[in-house]
Amino acid sequence: MEKKSLKFKLITGGILVVLFPLIIIGFFSVNKASKALMETGKSGAKQVALDLAAMTDLFFEQEIKLAKSLAVEPLVIAAAQNVHENGSDNALTDLKALDQFFATVFKQTGSAYEFFFMADANGTAVSDNLGGVLRDKKLSLTNRDYFQAAKQGKTNIGAPDKSKVTGKPIVIVAVPLKTTSGQFAGIFGAVIKLDILSDKITRVKIGKTGYPFMVDKKGMTIIHPKKEFILEKNLKNIKEVESIILQMLSGKTGTDEYSYQGEDKVVGFAPVSITGWAIGVNQDKHELMATSVAMRNMTLIVGGTFLGVAIFVVLLFARNLVLPIIRISEGLNQGAEQVTNASSEVSSTSQSLADGSSQQAASIEETSSSMEEISSMTKKNAENARHADNLMKDANQVVTKANKSMKQLILSMEDISKASLETSKIIKTIDEIAFQTNLLALNAAVEAARAGEAGAGFAVVADEVRNLAIRAADAAKNTADMIEGTVKKVNEGSELVATTNDAFSRVTDSSGKVAELIAEITQASKEQSDGIEQVNINISEMDKVVQQNAANAEESAAAAEEMNAQAEQLKDYVRELVQLVNGTTKDRTSNFSLQQNRILVSKAESAFASQKRMPAVKTNEIRPNQVIPFDDEFKDF
Repeated sequence: MEKKSLKFKLITGGILVVLFPLIIIGFFSVNKASKALMETGKSGAKQVALDLAAMTDLFFEQEIKLAKSLAVEPLVIAAAQNVHENGSDNALTDLKALDQFFATVFKQTGSAYEFFFMADANGTAVSDNLGGVLRDKKLSLTNRDYFQAAKQGKTNIGAPDKSKVTGKPIVIVAVPLKTTSGQFAGIFGAVIKLDILSDKITRVKIGKTGYPFMVDKKGMTIIHPKKEFILEKNLKNIKEVESIILQMLSGKTGTDEYSYQGEDKVVGFAPVSITGWAIGVNQDKHELMATSVAMRNMTLIVGGTFLGVAIFVVLLFARNLVLPIIRISEGLNQGAEQVTNASSEVSSTSQSLADGSSQQAASIEETSSSMEEISSMTKKNAENARHADNLMKDANQVVTKANKSMKQLILSMEDISKASLETSKIIKTIDEIAFQTNLLALNAAVEAARAGEAGAGFAVVADEVRNLAIRAADAAKNTADMIEGTVKKVNEGSELVATTNDAFSRVTDSSGKVAELIAEITQASKEQSDGIEQVNINISEMDKVVQQNAANAEESAAAAEEMNAQAEQLKDYVRELVQLVNGTTKDRTSNFSLQQNRILVSKAESAFASQKRMPAVKTNEIRPNQVIPFDDEFKDF
């Protein structure tokens, strides 16, 4: 990526410093002025609309006042009374006299009116200043809005319409007429030419393009500079201004904006209270903002002038600033090259020393780690031997107790065998007694047989005794068999107990010998563990010394690397300064400082880790900033 020169940057910066404030100030000034002009234009349009509405109200108030004064003339009241009572055909004398009166008044009032007329209670015209033309035509006004309103006793102004006589727009002021008894007798109407009011309103100009207009209650145009719009175009039906017309017809006073046929406009509006109509005043937005556009153009001209002056001044300033910097950068570049060469040699030597010390420290550390593992295993073996010795002692005690119990069991088995023999003798005696009893029973049976019937009962008894003797003999025999089997099993158990006792005796002898061997192993393991512990302590002391040497070597290497990195960084600064002044293409050598800084950080971390393992010995430390200048020393340039 191509880097721009310092001269280019100074010129660009100076232009931007001047240009940005000019743009910001100009933007806000024009924007603020535009808003102020817009508000002023809207406020002015609304005020003109209010003034024209007030003028319209005053105009119709005067017309109503004149119409009321004519309606109370005795001639008008008398004619209305006569027509109401006798009909128009029977009141022609009064009506013709009234025609003459209207003609005289019409001549005196000038051209503001088209004609005057009177209608009866049925809405039929009966008199006018035209010589009774309307009476002869029997013109009916029954359906007209002003007649219906007057019939309700209200003096009112009718909706604008085209004249049936001249075809021009007119508006009628209608005043109700009453008889002496207060009954509705008809109306007096003054037909006013709407052009009179239109001329007064359209004479008002708002700038070059602005104009006023008026609409009736339905939105129909009744006053407009374009005559073809009058009573022909209903503005409420035009989409672009529909919402504005609805606001006007609702009796509101205000301002708004709209676009019609590609032109943006501003409108102010106000209601005509006496008629319910509304008047609006509009103006082209372009004309309204003409002052703002002129201000913008002036701002651009002034800004361009200031920008040109600023460019000239910045060019002069940049030239005077860049030339001395170029000379300084060339001198710094030569000095940085010499410092870099010297620091590279120092860094190489220190790095070799640091690498050797690091390798030696690593070997000692591995040896120490191995000895620590051996010591740990030896301690574990000694502990296991001691634990086995304790277990064998406990086992020997258990075997001794078991041996004693077996001897007691043998004695008990001998006693049981003797008791069984005695029981066997008793059973034999019982068997002999049963045998003798059986013989006696047989003898008794023989004797009873000899006795005949006298010995029959005794024979039965003798027979039962013999049966009992037989059963006793059988039981004794079974018992003897069982006791004999028991004695046999007891003898076998005695033999097994004797055999077990011999085995327990041999186990006791073996346990004693094993316990003696384990005790000897335990003592030997303890002595071996103590010896390895002493060796481990000596290796640890040796490791501390080697670690200290390695740490000192690492510190020296780190200082040399830092000095070399600072020298390379100084070269980079000088190179960047030259690039800044002249503007050149960035090459790969600009990353050298970053690589040197990474090496420096790695070495410093290694030295720091070594220092954490043991305290460092105080040395005469030479800092890099004592050899080469750092960045802060160039700040005065």
